Amino acid sequence: MVKNIVSVAVILLLGVMVWYWYGRTELVFGDEMPDVTLSGQGYELDLIDLKGNYLLVYFWGSWCGPCRQKNPKLAEFYNDIKTGSDYPWVDDFEVISIALETTGEAWIRIGEQAGFSWPYQFVEPRFGNHPAYYGFGVNSIPTSFLINREGMIVGANPSLRNIPRMIERLENN
Repeated sequence: MVKNIVSVAVILLLGVMVWYWYGRTELVFGDEMPDVTLSGQGYELDLIDLKGNYLLVYFWGSWCGPCRQKNPKLAEFYNDIKTGSDYPWVDDFEVISIALETTGEAWIRIGEQAGFSWPYQFVEPRFGNHPAYYGFGVNSIPTSFLINREGMIVGANPSLRNIPRMIERLENN
């Protein structure tokens, strides 16, 4: 009898955990970005304050293999856009990276090794229980969202190669 009760309790607990983590709905095209406050190396940022810019919000972790493969490509993309392009919107484009970490500052070292040079770098030590992860409905990493000037999602996990073309189309419409 006790064995059955324990088994049922474990199954219920696992069900709640799966619902909590995977039951979130990831934002999609046309959804409004959530109004969340991010904390980073001594400063805070209300994401909504960057409305009027094109944003690439990037969720990652220092312990995540696919993230560590993508990080240098993202850093190269950002540097190419900011220093080697003549897009009219270049000054209004920002990357916001949010690292999912449990402890330590490995995310800083990994970001530096990858070449992260954008000003908006944040860490979230609450392992997915942060309003940004929850608000964007992040279920896995790496995950990124392209946000237009009005604060609407215009791309979920867009390829870096396509982002300039996507923004150009938005600018011309």
